[in-house]
Amino acid sequence: MRAWVQERLQGPMTFKEIPDPTPGPGEVVLEVEAVGLNFADHLMRLGGYLTRIHPPFVPGMEVVGRVEGRRFAALVGHGALAEKVAVPREALLPVPEGLSPEEAAAYPVSFLTAYLALRQAGAKPGEKVLVQAAAGALGTASVQVAKAMGLKVLASASRPEKLDLPQALGAEAVATYAEFPEKAKAFGGVDILLEVRGNQLEESLSLLNPGGRLVYIGAAEGEVAPLNPLRLMRRNLTVMGFWLAPLLREKALVQEALRFLLPRLGRELKPVVGRVFPFPEAEAAFQALLDRGHVGKIVVRL
Repeated sequence: MRAWVQERLQGPMTFKEIPDPTPGPGEVVLEVEAVGLNFADHLMRLGGYLTRIHPPFVPGMEVVGRVEGRRFAALVGHGALAEKVAVPREALLPVPEGLSPEEAAAYPVSFLTAYLALRQAGAKPGEKVLVQAAAGALGTASVQVAKAMGLKVLASASRPEKLDLPQALGAEAVATYAEFPEKAKAFGGVDILLEVRGNQLEESLSLLNPGGRLVYIGAAEGEVAPLNPLRLMRRNLTVMGFWLAPLLREKALVQEALRFLLPRLGRELKPVVGRVFPFPEAEAAFQALLDRGHVGKIVVRL
């Protein structure tokens, strides 16, 4: 089968023929239709992800395809950028009727992260949440999930032209990164902040109301800023880390998330697909992922 292989960390991928996967006990082979790209995939290629994989390996963790004629999504550690991938049967995720392969590839990471991050933060109807990078894959999912949970959303993005999308998805207020400190004050502060930038923690904490929670999901803008714990004490603030991968092993938690998401996906929750690249152009898809001008999920279509 054809696959993209990372031969060495921080280098380009190679498009080549490799053997078909052999499923182990409890595994099935997924015939891949589409792959959703994530910033974590980029970090894994650099050797900078939370789990390090030694090359050679096939990148890609978010995949949709067919098993026995039925379409499923799956989250795998790596291996998605191939024509076939072996997946534990219990890791297969249902795909709601009506979702295209591209939309299906855009739902697992972003929507599970959005729901579980807000759940871990103890989100309650009527609370206010600030969503960073609100025009990206996770941001668009977070805006929609927050609205479905009864929250009020302040959405922020790097550029003014990106703000129409989260506003159309239901955000009560929108602002660029330069504007959102003032917008947050006018919004009455926020109770929850979904942190994906990573390098402006002091500023983020200043926007939280007393008892507010900052959920640290990523550091897309580079080195993490230091944190003064006295800032937390004075206003009883909470900073919590969030990593989806280990939570996927908690079956009851995943089932709870799916019970919330699946009936709504394709209806009030719509995965936002950005650019779609054909399989032989996967390297170009990664370049688009790193372009701050992109919106929604970058997808590779087989």
